[in-house]
Amino acid sequence: MEQNLNCNVKKCSTELVDQAVVTACSHSLCLACSEQYGFAGPGPYTCPVCRQPLDGTEFLHQNLRPTEEWRSVALAGLSPTHVMECAGRALTFWSYQMTNQILFHLQRNQALEENCTQLEAAVNNMWDQGNAKISALGAKIKDMEHREQALLRKCEDLRQALGEKTRELSRAQELYSKLKQRVLLDRSPGSAAGQTDHLRVPPVQAIRDNTLQPPAYGRQVTGRAAPLRGGTAVPDYFPASPKYTKPQTGPGTLAGWSKPAVPRGKTIFGIPMTPAYISV
Repeated sequence: MEQNLNCNVKKCSTELVDQAVVTACSHSLCLACSEQYGFAGPGPYTCPVCRQPLDGTEFLHQNLRPTEEWRSVALAGLSPTHVMECAGRALTFWSYQMTNQILFHLQRNQALEENCTQLEAAVNNMWDQGNAKISALGAKIKDMEHREQALLRKCEDLRQALGEKTRELSRAQELYSKLKQRVLLDRSPGSAAGQTDHLRVPPVQAIRDNTLQPPAYGRQVTGRAAPLRGGTAVPDYFPASPKYTKPQTGPGTLAGWSKPAVPRGKTIFGIPMTPAYISV
């Protein structure tokens, strides 16, 4: 395989196939570079590779694909000494060009290796940064999961607390409704005299905490526990007065307060006796 020369200008390095400009300092240029550096003009001339000054006889436009006729007459008539000298100089020029091309390719290979090393370092750096970001995001996700679990537990605690408060409110409302009905029944015209003397409305906090104690009349009176909603038992806050040992029965009395004989739609002391007031 035939080896071709290259333009010795590093920025060009074009392969020389047909025409070239060769100089006495053993450099070869393509036609474009020779025109760019003034070899097509009247001079002065300077080699763009080694910066050596040249005159008009120290460079030549050379045909790299000579014809058969030129080969037959180019060295005809020269003595063998001249022919060998010309051949030796031509071989020296060719060897110098091959050495320059090898050095040029070695330099280019070294530059490419350096670029590859830099790119590999940059890729490794980016890889490490990406792994660090992934690790940070993983830790952040775990932290958010722990926070989510804590919030779920807190919501569950709040839900249970709300349910407990709701049950307490229901018990308080039920107790308030019974107390209100008891007061209304005691104020009715058919109630016995003195039945309301011992009535004391318990404080709200005691009702809420279920800490009410039965009233005492010179001696300890224990009231029976009445079951309420939710299975909670509270004491009887309205025991019979000592003045009336025998309970009175009949409509409008304390013993029959759960079924008052009040016509629906009537009023007592200006208070309408609707189902909201007489239902237990």
